[in-house]
Amino acid sequence: MKKSSYKSILMLYSTLFILAILVILIGLGLLAKVITATDPNGNTVKSSWPQEFTDDFSTYFDLNGDVPQINQSGLQQLNENHLWLQVLDENGTVIMSNNTSGEQAGHYAPMDVLSLYQGEENSAETVCANQVTTNNGEWTYLIGFPMNIAKVTMFVDGDSFSGGKSLVIPLMTAAGFLMLVIGGVFGVWIIRHMGKMTQSIGQISYRLYEPIQGNGPFQDVYDSLNEMNSELQKGDRELVQNEKMREEWITNITHDLKTPLSPIRGYGELLADPENVLTPEKRVQYGETILRNTAYAEKLVNDLKLTYQLKNKMLPLEKKSVNLTQFLRELVIEVLNHHEYADRLIRFETDSEAIEFSFDPTLLKRGINNLLYNALIHNPTETAIQVSLQLGDDIRMIIEDNGKGMTSEEIDRLFERYYRGTNTTANTGGTGLGMAIAKQIIEIHDGTLVVESVPGKGTRIIIHFPLTN
Repeated sequence: MKKSSYKSILMLYSTLFILAILVILIGLGLLAKVITATDPNGNTVKSSWPQEFTDDFSTYFDLNGDVPQINQSGLQQLNENHLWLQVLDENGTVIMSNNTSGEQAGHYAPMDVLSLYQGEENSAETVCANQVTTNNGEWTYLIGFPMNIAKVTMFVDGDSFSGGKSLVIPLMTAAGFLMLVIGGVFGVWIIRHMGKMTQSIGQISYRLYEPIQGNGPFQDVYDSLNEMNSELQKGDRELVQNEKMREEWITNITHDLKTPLSPIRGYGELLADPENVLTPEKRVQYGETILRNTAYAEKLVNDLKLTYQLKNKMLPLEKKSVNLTQFLRELVIEVLNHHEYADRLIRFETDSEAIEFSFDPTLLKRGINNLLYNALIHNPTETAIQVSLQLGDDIRMIIEDNGKGMTSEEIDRLFERYYRGTNTTANTGGTGLGMAIAKQIIEIHDGTLVVESVPGKGTRIIIHFPLTN
């Protein structure tokens, strides 16, 4: 075992020992409070003081006559302590009294004396009794104390109790030793588990951890370690996947930038070659090709800039309160007026003609357009598209089609930057950033986006906007 472990055991052991001492001291303090009382003069005395005083008071009687007489010292003790005294004959009749009031009886039956001696609950006075003997018989005397002393009776086996007195110290010593041993064993047990947990944390950091099926008081700790290891492994897998996606993304961007740059450079060299005699028609053709590819490259760069700004919240929103129903209807009409999609089927439905919503019209138009064009481009021409707008607890916008649908893997990657449902050579006119930009625009308007799709049956995109944003 390492020295640090021994130090930890010693520290734990010392802590338990100190706690035990504190418990003992507190117990002794409580015991002292119980076995002490305040006498009539305000002094702290043992709770047994009234009975001890009564027993010792027999020395203040003059027993040489037929009737016991109190000497001057006894009377002084009674007066100084504010006590009353009564002396009874064998019949229980009071033959002498001192400092009594009208509350004391003049005659006592044996049961009355016993009742006074046992005391009454919550009584402000305690009465103790004893006997003295003269030549004329035995006499009982009662002393009243203005104190509330409870008398507790306990029945024990006399032989065992007498013999057990000598065993108290050995038993207390054995109990203390047992406590120390248990504390030491408990400390070693704690250190073993702590060492195991420390080792497990180190294994997790080096990815060498094997899940532990814990039990007992440390089960929650081991469950947490297992969960942490699982989350770290999941994070590692996501990191590898993200790195792979990043490399693919850079590769695709490089490919798409080279695609327009190649014809730009080729036709540019043809135009710049003085020996190459071109007809006006060829020059126009080459120029249009260069401009078309330049526009594509510029669009790619602008999309990259936009997605970066949206991701890092660098693009200020210019929100306006607009009728979302009218806005969405005009957007659908504008798509249908595009010459490439004039023959496509797009329906618009709504349950409210006036839904006021605060948003950036330019950005939201681009986001919704990206979703619509994605449904048009990646589905057959006979696909029907329906755009719905509903008002309830929130604003719900739905874009659904009955096209070819998507697999779960395609859904998971749909909003990745530069992911395309088709390859880069297809004539989509896109940059692979449209869906990522659409999702980012929805989210900066405090919206959420959910995709439901079944291969061969179509896709449903549900957008939720809060009523107040």
